[in-house]
Amino acid sequence: MTEHPYESVRWPLMNTDRYAAFEQATGGKLVKAGDMWWRQVRPLFYRPLLPFKKHDLKETMRGVHRIGAFQHGVLDGQSSNSYLNPIVFDELGTYDMKNLRKNVRSQVKKALQSDISVRRIIDEGELAEKGHSVYLSFLERTKYSFDSNRRQKEGFARWVHTILQFPEAVVLGSFAGEEMLSFEISCLVEGAVILKTIVNSDRALKLYVPDLLLHHTRISARQQSEIELIYDSMLTHSAGINEFKILRGGKVVALPAFLHLNAATVWLIKRSSKSAYDKLRGFGHDELVASGLAAAH
Repeated sequence: MTEHPYESVRWPLMNTDRYAAFEQATGGKLVKAGDMWWRQVRPLFYRPLLPFKKHDLKETMRGVHRIGAFQHGVLDGQSSNSYLNPIVFDELGTYDMKNLRKNVRSQVKKALQSDISVRRIIDEGELAEKGHSVYLSFLERTKYSFDSNRRQKEGFARWVHTILQFPEAVVLGSFAGEEMLSFEISCLVEGAVILKTIVNSDRALKLYVPDLLLHHTRISARQQSEIELIYDSMLTHSAGINEFKILRGGKVVALPAFLHLNAATVWLIKRSSKSAYDKLRGFGHDELVASGLAAAH
């Protein structure tokens, strides 16, 4: 058994404006202020389209007249009053399956020893036809509610059509014979592979396909020198999802950030919901260490 028996994927470069167009086409609510794209993460509250990046506070303050409350990572030494906690896989050039935790390594090996294949999907009909049952399995398990039209075959096919209008977006699929088990949508933007969507069927979980796809992605990224990191969304309220990433080498970053929000509103959020306040304020490195979400220096 080799470390990586499948053909590596190569991500085409996608600039930020193109990625913003992709996000808007697939349902994201974005606004551009100055030269910067912002995503609406909840009504009247925005974060950068690339939330793992540091931004110059002086520049963002000049260009936010079109948005209300916002939060973004700041340059070293600039004022901050909160943290953003993106989860990233970095040090890609030194990634080796042998360095994974024993139980994780065992799961990757089991998936590699199975008859599961991994390849890029470029055929719209294949993804629309075979991916729909994967998506329905995912919906039943997670109760995911964004864009309920995708539950129907026609709505799912329209989503697939939109995705594949952007050839820079990479759709990676796993298969047991002709059966699709999972698919992953990612883009390479400003040196980061962004894992935008990962959809696994129940059978995929039993066969350790999530480990296999992550392994494939890290091996492929290792071979593309312009890739600095893999961004795998923000720290979430789901301990299980966070733990999956962290146990496999994902790092929860404590990125100093500026939160532009009325102090009275912050106080009300803190009084009404500690979890909502914690999510808004974020966690510093020491807090992450204390909670087991980050390694001590």
